[in-house]
Amino acid sequence: MKTYTAAQVQAWADQVEERGYAVVEGVLTAEELIFLRGTLDHIYAIYDPEIDGLQRVPGYHFSSNLINKNPFFETMFLRHPVYDIARRVLGEDCILSSLNSFEPLKGQGNQGLHRDGPPRPPEGTIAMNSMWSVDGMDQQNGATRLIPGSQHQADPPPADEQGIIYAEVPPGSVVVTSAHVLHAASANHSGRRRRVIHGYFTRRGRPQQTEQRRFLSAQVQAHLSPQARRVLAIDP
Repeated sequence: MKTYTAAQVQAWADQVEERGYAVVEGVLTAEELIFLRGTLDHIYAIYDPEIDGLQRVPGYHFSSNLINKNPFFETMFLRHPVYDIARRVLGEDCILSSLNSFEPLKGQGNQGLHRDGPPRPPEGTIAMNSMWSVDGMDQQNGATRLIPGSQHQADPPPADEQGIIYAEVPPGSVVVTSAHVLHAASANHSGRRRRVIHGYFTRRGRPQQTEQRRFLSAQVQAHLSPQARRVLAIDP
């Protein structure tokens, strides 16, 4: 597993704050990618909205509540350097709001540009997303598109999408984005696999997208580490 310096972590945190996103390559190993591809396909097939808290997303393979699905996900959100970036951006006591996975199907997945919350408030970034790319993303299989720097304004999305870029990254990369930057998934024109895990972090005290106390099983909660329990807002 790769290691990253404190200077690199700070540089990525600065990029999230200044331009709205950062790309970290090599976070997931080749062996982990093989494991995740099979594991996510199994999880997609057994997804139950009644148990996991969110309805299926039309046009996607989808699952929420991943921490309840496999021990791998019980520590994934704490991994260096993604969790370190979250703490630099959101504060040392930030929490995980949700851990979900999406995969746009062929010809599906196109979204309109949006923010994952309100425009950036004066006190700074209140949430950030981390997109863990299991298959790699490009313009043909539905890469996330975004407008760099748009987290600094409250303007609505431009109708012509002027200024967008595509987050094209190899497998194993993590794209970290400000919740306030204009962004959207794109259509999967090619039909090639584009499985992505979304780890959404927010400041402590804000509501979670998946309330972990409610949706994590007693068995999973019982063997989580003290650090994981705190980041999941199970313990104060």
